[in-house]
Amino acid sequence: MFFDNWSDIGRVFAITATAYASIVIILRASGKRSLSKMNAFDFVVTIALGSILASVILLKDVALAEGIAAFLGLALLQLLVTWLSNKSDTLATAFRSTPRLLLADGRFLDEALASERVTRGEVEAAIRKRGHGRVEDVSAVVLESDGTLSVLCEGKASDCSALRSVLDSRETNC
Repeated sequence: MFFDNWSDIGRVFAITATAYASIVIILRASGKRSLSKMNAFDFVVTIALGSILASVILLKDVALAEGIAAFLGLALLQLLVTWLSNKSDTLATAFRSTPRLLLADGRFLDEALASERVTRGEVEAAIRKRGHGRVEDVSAVVLESDGTLSVLCEGKASDCSALRSVLDSRETNC
C-alpha cells in the first residue's frame, strides 16, 4: 500500500519531530559519555534507541509518551551502568572490554592478535596513519575498549606509564 490518508502522514511528521527533539534533549542531558566512541554496551543502547524511535514514529499503538519514557529509561540505565562501572572494577570489567596490547617494542603479539581477531595489516595501517613507516620503531599498539588502535612511538613499551594496566594484564612477555 502506497498511501492511506493525509492524517497518518501528518501524525508521522508530528511524532517524528517531537520524538527527535526528545531524544536529543535526553542525550544532551545525559552527558558527553552517551555520545562518545562506543563500547559494546553503548552500541546496544544506541540500537535500542533507534528501534524505539522507529516504533514511536511508525506504530500507531505506541504512544509518544511511552517512547519518551523508554528513551529516558535507557539514558538513565546507561548513566547508572557508567556510574556503577566507575565505582566497581568488577562491574567495569563486566560492562566494558579491557584494552589489549597487540604489538610491543616492534614485535607483534600473535596470540593477542588472534584472540582479538585483528590482522597485522590492520595494526600496520594504524601505524601508517600515525605517520610512521617502520613497525620496529613503534613502542606499542593497543586495541582500546572502544575498538580503536592506539599507537605509541616513544621509548620501550615497559617504560610507558600509559601502558601500565595493559602490561600488567597481558599473558605474553615482550
